[in-house]
Amino acid sequence: MQAIGATLTGNAVDPVVLVVDDEPDMQDLFRDIVAAGVRCRVHVAGTIAEARSVLAKHPVQLMVADVMLPDGNGLDLLEELNLTSPHAGAVFMTSKPAVDQTVFALRHGALDFLAKPFNARQIQERVSSALHRQAIIVRDERRLTRLKSAVRELNKARHTVSQKVDILCNDLINAYGEISGQFQEVRLTERFRKTINQARDLEQLLCHAMDWLLKEAGYSNIGIWLSGDDQVFELGAYMKYTVVGDKSVTNALHTALIQPTVREGLLHMSEAEFAHRLSPADRKLLPKQTVMSASCTYLGESLAVVALFRDSKSPFRDEDVSMLKNVASVFATALATMVHGPADDDAADNDAGKYVGDDAGDEDAGHDGAPDLLEEPEQTDQLDSPEQPKQKKRKKRKDEPDADWWKRGEPPPF
Repeated sequence: MQAIGATLTGNAVDPVVLVVDDEPDMQDLFRDIVAAGVRCRVHVAGTIAEARSVLAKHPVQLMVADVMLPDGNGLDLLEELNLTSPHAGAVFMTSKPAVDQTVFALRHGALDFLAKPFNARQIQERVSSALHRQAIIVRDERRLTRLKSAVRELNKARHTVSQKVDILCNDLINAYGEISGQFQEVRLTERFRKTINQARDLEQLLCHAMDWLLKEAGYSNIGIWLSGDDQVFELGAYMKYTVVGDKSVTNALHTALIQPTVREGLLHMSEAEFAHRLSPADRKLLPKQTVMSASCTYLGESLAVVALFRDSKSPFRDEDVSMLKNVASVFATALATMVHGPADDDAADNDAGKYVGDDAGDEDAGHDGAPDLLEEPEQTDQLDSPEQPKQKKRKKRKDEPDADWWKRGEPPPF
């Protein structure tokens, strides 16, 4: 039985049994017979005081105590046993058994209650059974302890995994938001590109661009300045919302915005920031205005500056500024294509759809300050003749300027 108890406790050392009895014959019985039959190490004590001294020095697996001791009731040792050896069991003996004592002992953790007298075989069986039962209890408690420890570690791991999953989900949400924003920017840019690609000349390009910007950013005053070869910017188009674009206003805007925008690439100014860039006289022309402007750069060269301004009660949003930044490069590419494309080719000087402005001194030049468009090619009755060209091209007037006047820094022809 001891071998089973040793295996269950996981300890190859014989279990320790404390015998508390004031009768020498009972002490000899446990030392000589019980210890040999059960294979355990026996410590004896004749009083409660001696038993407490043993419990303080040696951990025990089982205590066998008489209820009636010279210095008190053996049941009082249960509390001491639970404190010093919490995994130990207890068996009590008495020559005068009483129901209340038995119930008290069993309720407080006792494994057995023996009535004297008994023989050696009976006490061996009771001690062996008690040790075996106590070993099972200890084994189960250790398993429970390991299980609790494993559950705590599992909870820690689960908490860690949960935190990492939360972080990963947040990263995915942020990444999705960024990608969604990038797709939105691409869609926005492509819609702008599609709009301005419909322009047949510079005038239409400027008009289409301003119309599109108004739809996206809301009603605003818009000015577009075009750069000449010497990087001198001249007003190419202006659209009024609340401020008339007379020369004093456009000059004030030119002074406050052009070079800072070319230098910074993008400006977004509040009422106070914009007023700080204006002279006292210009502040009266442009009171309480909020501004955003962008440099339209192509191959490192600023081809135009686009500025939108309106009353500070309706400030531009960050989305508006981002939109202007994204379409500025597209607008610059369209300008460069229109200037350096077919218009630069000598063979294409008379192509249909080319922009031509009237001379600045022509009394009939333009309509409300807008450039003229070329007429559509005339159709002739001889188109079916193989000897005649299919299209009669319009001849260029002597006083008609080139479409890239703004690249050479010349005054607008309208």
